[in-house]
Amino acid sequence: MKTFILSLYLLIPILGFTQEEPAKRYVHTGILCGDISLAPGFLLQENISTVSVPAGIEFYVDPHVSFKADVYFHVSSGMTQDSLKLIANHQLFVGASYHFTTKGYFDPYLSFQPGVSYAQVQNESKIQVDAQTKYGTIDYSANIVPILGVALGFNYYFPRYFHIFVEARYVHGTLLYNAPGSFPLDELKLQFGLGWNLNLIKQKKAA
Repeated sequence: MKTFILSLYLLIPILGFTQEEPAKRYVHTGILCGDISLAPGFLLQENISTVSVPAGIEFYVDPHVSFKADVYFHVSSGMTQDSLKLIANHQLFVGASYHFTTKGYFDPYLSFQPGVSYAQVQNESKIQVDAQTKYGTIDYSANIVPILGVALGFNYYFPRYFHIFVEARYVHGTLLYNAPGSFPLDELKLQFGLGWNLNLIKQKKAA
């Protein structure tokens, strides 16, 4: 969390060196965006941290509406008090974003994205696997889990090819595995970085 806050402060001077904001809003129909970054997360009900690598692609069908697909590759997570570890939580989200009206290059948005997760947990508790091994691990079967993502963030465009983005995302879902048992996937993800953008449909110049 401290690293995230520090990075936000480092982004502020960058915005100050950008060109002056135009008289009208930059965001328009036909912008195609992509990004890849690193996303620290926090599993809310299990009180453990996670790390994933997200990548996304987005297209603006209207100055206020865009459709976006996001993929998160799970890298690591901590262990619960019950000695369970989330060893896979790869996620795919597809949905829409609403972009609030502003002037210039600043583009705040709210996203609603249902999706699916390929998730698996591992038990690393003190379990006697066999007569020779006192401790061991058990990998439970992986499952496809329906999930829901809601995100709030902003883009700041450098009109030709790049933009800065910051986003906070809440994810809701529950993994059922063959223990039997369940593992709550409710998570808060934070991500920020540099993305690229192309103007597939150029704005009409004012007469």
